[in-house]
Parts: sequence; C-alpha cells; structure tokens
Amino acid sequence: MTPARQLLLFRLINLIALLALLGVLTGSLDLQILVGEQPCPLCLLQRSGMIGLAVGPIMNLLWGMRPAHYAVSILAAFAGGAASTRQILLHIATPGDPGYGPAFAGFHLYTWAFITFAVGAAGCAALLLFSSQFSLGDTGVLRRKGALRIATLTIVVWTSVYLIIIAVTVLPECGLGMCPDDPSSTGGIPTPAGFAGLLLVIFGSFAIAYLLDRRLPSDDE
Repeated sequence: MTPARQLLLFRLINLIALLALLGVLTGSLDLQILVGEQPCPLCLLQRSGMIGLAVGPIMNLLWGMRPAHYAVSILAAFAGGAASTRQILLHIATPGDPGYGPAFAGFHLYTWAFITFAVGAAGCAALLLFSSQFSLGDTGVLRRKGALRIATLTIVVWTSVYLIIIAVTVLPECGLGMCPDDPSSTGGIPTPAGFAGLLLVIFGSFAIAYLLDRRLPSDDE
C-alpha cells in the first residue's frame, strides 16, 4: 500500500470513530432535550469523557497522526470508564435496584458508556501498534481544503455547540454547585420541534464548517 493510501486509511479510521462518538453524543442530547431526562453528575462526567475520547481523533485529523493524540483519548476513556463503573456499581450493589434512566437493548446507558470507553481505549491502543502512520509526514487536514477538512470542522463545531447546549440547559438546574443525584425530568420538547432543532444544529454545524473551509488558508493554494 502506498504511503498516500495508508494515510487516507488512518484518517478514515479516525473519522469513522468520530462519527460513532458523534452518534452517541447526539443520542444523549436527544434523551435530554426531546425526552426530558436531565443528566446526573456521573452522567455529565461520562459525557465529558466521550468528548475527551473524541479529542484524540480530532487532533489526528487536524494536525497529523501522533502517539500523544491517541494517548489523550486513552486517558479520557479511563476517566469516563471510571465514572461509568462507579454508576454501574452503585446500582448493582442494591438488590432489586432497577437502575437509573432508560435501558437500550437490555443495558442502561451508563453500561453502554462503559462499553464505548472500553472499545475506544482498546481501539486507540491497537492503532498505536501501527507505527508506520507516524512516519508518513502527516501534517493534518487543517491546511488542506477538501471533504475531510469540512467533515472534521463540522464535528469540531458540533461538539462546541453541544458543550454550549449542555451548559445552557444544566446551569439553571445545577447552578455553580453539584447537580442533584436524581434530577427531575423536564418533560422534553415535542418530538417534531426537538427533532427539527437537532437537525438545525447538525446542518448549521456543516454550514459553518463549509464557510470556515472557504476562508481558512490552504497549502494547496
């Protein structure tokens, strides 16, 4: 395989991982905004871990493949996994405890979060074994126009919007102190309006990324 194809392969792997994490975070936002399930303190830690897990692939795509970037994701996975483990143990320690929040495919969301962190850490560790990616002279897509830069910037913008939404929705409930262990449901937004809002965020992120791609300098010019 030529170096160019190798580089494209590793970039696509990182992009696919980011899209998977984007799906998980979008699902959590859907649960919070549309269903009205407000996040507990451990839930917020797990969401933070998910965002940290995404930082490594984002850095790989923007600035090039580096072992340190994978290390950032692995550390975030351990931190998020610790929060997930804590929440799992809280509920299995009490006989008859139905668990917190809704279940999906037989598992509660914090169990799925633990699985996500475990897969993420293992995936990053496995990718570190392919040391050839670090000697390809990769400088990232930040200074190269194209679909990969637009896709990466879309994810960066969406993640930033996600953080803003979380801050805006959580601060009224938690203030500057600790969030309640069992926050009350807000009832959610009616599905058509909430779904339209999520689509607006996604397409808005893409539009901003497209404009950034047009304005950012490029080595191709």
